[in-house]
Amino acid sequence: MVRSIGILMLGAAAVLAAGVSGAASGSVVVDRVVAVVNDEVITMSDLQREQQKRADGKDERVVLEDMIDRKLQMVAAKRNGLDATEREVNEAVADIMKRNNLDKAQFETALAREGLTFDQYRVELREQMALSRLANKYVRTGVAVEEAEVRTYYDRNHAQFSLPEEMRVRHLLVKVPAGATPAQVAGVQERAGALMARLQAGEDFVRLIREAGEGPTAAQDGDLGFLQLGQAIPEIDDAAKRLKPGEYAGPLRTEDGFQIIRLEEVRTPVRPFERVKEEITRLLFEQKMENTYRTFLQSLRSESHIENRL
Repeated sequence: MVRSIGILMLGAAAVLAAGVSGAASGSVVVDRVVAVVNDEVITMSDLQREQQKRADGKDERVVLEDMIDRKLQMVAAKRNGLDATEREVNEAVADIMKRNNLDKAQFETALAREGLTFDQYRVELREQMALSRLANKYVRTGVAVEEAEVRTYYDRNHAQFSLPEEMRVRHLLVKVPAGATPAQVAGVQERAGALMARLQAGEDFVRLIREAGEGPTAAQDGDLGFLQLGQAIPEIDDAAKRLKPGEYAGPLRTEDGFQIIRLEEVRTPVRPFERVKEEITRLLFEQKMENTYRTFLQSLRSESHIENRL
C-alpha cells in the first residue's frame, strides 16, 4: 500500500527480516547472510523478497547496495531521534484510510492484494516516515536554486527548449474561377507562368503580389507567417521544405488556383525563459538533492562497518 496508496518518500519499501524458509514439501532451505551493516545483517531471503517487490529489474548486487544504504539511514534516523512513534504511525494509517475512503477491513483487503499484512505495512510506513524525516533534515535543508543558476542553464541549453522548426512563406495566388473550363484553367496557368518569368527576370515579388495577387492574404503582401511543417496546404508545404531562403517555387496547382511561393526564412524558436523557469528550477533542485543525498550516504558509509558477502 505504500506503493499503491501513495506514500512516496525517500528510500524503497522496507524488507522484513527472515531466517529460514520452508518449502511446501516440508524441506528447509538454510538462509545465509549476504551483508553485515554494523551489528545488523541482511540475508539472502531478505534480498530475494526485495527483488520480487521491485519492478525495475535491477541486478541483485545493486539491490543489495540499496538495502545497505537504507539500513544505514535507519540507524542515523534512530540515532537522531527521527524515528516515528506508534502514535504517529497510527495517525498516518488513519489518515491514509480516510483519504482513500476505506475502513480497516477494506484497507487490509487492499494490502493483501499488494502481498502485505497490516503489521507489515506498518513496518514499511514507519520506515518511510523515518527516512523522509532524515532526508528533510540532512538532505533537503540548505538545498536552494538561485535564479542566476536557472538563467545560466537556460542560456547554455537552448536546444533542450527548442520548438519545431518553422518556415515563413510568402505567396502569390492567381485564382481559377469556380467551374472553370479547361481553356480557362490553361489561361490562368499561363498568366501565373508569366508572373513567374517576371520574377526570374528580377522583378520585386511584393510589387507583383500587389499588382496581381488574389485571395485573403494579398492585403498582407502574401505573407503566410511562420508555419511548421504540416500547417500549410500540402502543395505549399511540400514545395517550401525543398527551398532555401530567397528561392521561389511555382506555379503550383492548388485547389484555389495557381500559386507562386518564396521561402522568406527558417527559424527554430526557443520557448521563452519565463515559461520554462519553473521546469529548470525543479530539474536543478533535483540534481542538487541527488548530489547531496549521495554525499550524505557516503558519509554514513565511511563511519560504519559494512561487509558485502554477495
